[in-house]
Amino acid sequence: MKNTDRLYLLALLFLWLFSIDASAQLMQGKRIELDLASSTEEEHQLYSLGEQGVLLFHSKEDLYKRKKTIDFVRFDSSLVELWKTPFAVEDEFNLIRTFQNERFLFSLFKKHEKTDIGVLRLDLETGDKTYIEGNLLTNMDIDHFVVLQSKGFIGGKFNDRPVVVMFNFFDKTSKVLPEIHANHLSISEMDVNYEDGLLLVMLKNDRNCQYIVKTYSYEGKHLRTLNLGDKQKTPISGKILTMANGSPILLGNYAEGCSPLSIGFYLQRLDHDSKIQYIDFSDLDNFFSFLKPRKEEKIKAKIRQKKQQGKEVKLRNRLLLHNIIPTPDGWLMVAEVFYPEYKSPSNGSISTWRNYRIGGEVYNNFRYTHAIICGFDHHGKLVWDNSVSLKEVQSGELNPMVQITHQNDFFILAYPEEDQIKTVIVRKNEKVKDLDSFDLKAGTETEKITDTDRTSLVAWYGHSFLVYGYQTVRKDNSLINREVFTINKLTYSLKDRKQ
Repeated sequence: MKNTDRLYLLALLFLWLFSIDASAQLMQGKRIELDLASSTEEEHQLYSLGEQGVLLFHSKEDLYKRKKTIDFVRFDSSLVELWKTPFAVEDEFNLIRTFQNERFLFSLFKKHEKTDIGVLRLDLETGDKTYIEGNLLTNMDIDHFVVLQSKGFIGGKFNDRPVVVMFNFFDKTSKVLPEIHANHLSISEMDVNYEDGLLLVMLKNDRNCQYIVKTYSYEGKHLRTLNLGDKQKTPISGKILTMANGSPILLGNYAEGCSPLSIGFYLQRLDHDSKIQYIDFSDLDNFFSFLKPRKEEKIKAKIRQKKQQGKEVKLRNRLLLHNIIPTPDGWLMVAEVFYPEYKSPSNGSISTWRNYRIGGEVYNNFRYTHAIICGFDHHGKLVWDNSVSLKEVQSGELNPMVQITHQNDFFILAYPEEDQIKTVIVRKNEKVKDLDSFDLKAGTETEKITDTDRTSLVAWYGHSFLVYGYQTVRKDNSLINREVFTINKLTYSLKDRKQ
């Protein structure tokens, strides 16, 4: 063996001896199965309560749409049922939106093409219910619903113009908030500031490409208007956070002009008139780290060359921004890059998938290319960034796919793909462990999963995830299938050691 070969092998051995061995080994724990009836239409949704357990929202409607009921089921952290509360939905009322805070789940119902509404408040600890009905004043299309103390704020459109109605749970009165119902405006998001008792309504002006943040008191009084952006850089989303000194900031993504395609992130302090801070995608260190190293470096080299030539670099992507996650060091921001597509049913039947309108186009399927993770400190400073490939995973609904938990300095990202759970481990801006796959298992060894539909994943508490969705299960040597809704607890043990 040549000396050069010996040196090469010694170098490889050295790297292997001192490399980090980090893997998140998933283990499937308790599994809950609920048989689906062919005579009813059923929908299920899970609401994580962290270490306090999980709430199951289970709606049932007969095929003739004559009777609608909802079962709320609370489980503890071991998936043991604690209580079950039924609710009969009144005739003509449809569930429109839900809102969850630490103590309650609020469900908003509305009569079709009418102004009648109902709000169900469910105590997450006891299962006690309170239901009140009221009137919206206008037959509006509802897109947003948030609750602050004993008032619900309902946002949407009326005559193609935005409107927000404040509904008082005590006296059942409604009030339209001022300074919103105008041409060329649309509501982007609504958020509440619990500490100061404020409502924030974020609007987009489609004519002059401005992002407008309006602040209202608990009584519905307009307090302040903040105009952000211009035709070069326009925020298109915003999440409210509180810095270490108590100052509120707005964090989100922005586009060029009125485009729906993001070109970066921004931060804006809301307690005084400060300059907005922009972070271009091209300035992130690891925006392309989800690619293979050779391809990543090739793209980075082109960007460096353009910048050296004085050219502006803009990376345009459709972005789905998650809720910001608090961490001991500050905040974690997760966003997914996706592109929409329309799929016609292969059998010529009417599709049961939901349709989503983006601009003037309608879509019913979405492909996700990669996820971006950014770590901010308590002062709003970007500390690190990373990205992971989602391998073109697709979904018929535009919902967040990636869920994330952390252990020490490691972040475990997981997302569902059919009957598998994919995991990736990063340590801030370092990729530690690339894609691993975990196969979901049936409830017994004599059964197997033959089909899956609408598999969803939620980060739960500690080192655990919840996987839920619809499955077809068949026993060995049997021709009979069972259609079930399942909840599966997955836990992981993260090994971090130097060999």
